[in-house]
Amino acid sequence: MYPHRIRLRGPWECEPIAPPGGAAPPARRVTMPSGWIAAGLTEFRGQARFIRRFGYPGRIDDGEHVWLLGDGARGCISVCLNGRLLGDNPSETFAFDVTAILSQRNVLEVMVQGDADEVGLWGDIVLDIRRDAYLADVAVQRAGAGLIVSGKVVGIAPQALELYTLVDNRHADYRTIMPTTDGEPFHIELADVDAASQTVRVELICVSSIWYVVEAPIPG
Repeated sequence: MYPHRIRLRGPWECEPIAPPGGAAPPARRVTMPSGWIAAGLTEFRGQARFIRRFGYPGRIDDGEHVWLLGDGARGCISVCLNGRLLGDNPSETFAFDVTAILSQRNVLEVMVQGDADEVGLWGDIVLDIRRDAYLADVAVQRAGAGLIVSGKVVGIAPQALELYTLVDNRHADYRTIMPTTDGEPFHIELADVDAASQTVRVELICVSSIWYVVEAPIPG
């Protein structure tokens, strides 16, 4: 079942960068998630490079892709892997397909602009192993006594994929969908959903293999 997730937590290296004519505190190790204060940089204003070294993530088969995901990266100004720039001034949440640039020994560098104590890598940085197609932008909202589940299926597939929607692990909707590289949207309206229901689960299936799963809480 996909995705397989590998969280890149500790230890990370943190290298504060001295501004022109100024000084910077010494490099140190930090455990993620970490904000500017937790990294011991309260008195420092400037840029810091957060570095995580990791090995190749096991065996990657044909049809599998490795994505680098970041969440809560406040003040992030660049993301590099093995010396290659992945994103310049990305948003707090980012996603990059890094399959083609992985090696046996990898170096991830996240540059953060520390102009306030609130910046830092507050969320998880993960490797996300996916199939050729996956779910994206899945959202759940209430609509009267029912729910609207929306999102898109991104990627390629040899045939239409099956899309199952479950509410609290009970079947609620089934349809087929053909993914596209730009993302094929879906909009599912579920009527008369129990007001006490807690979770929606969306499964993307190719034949008998689950290609991607997203679980989302139902808003109150």
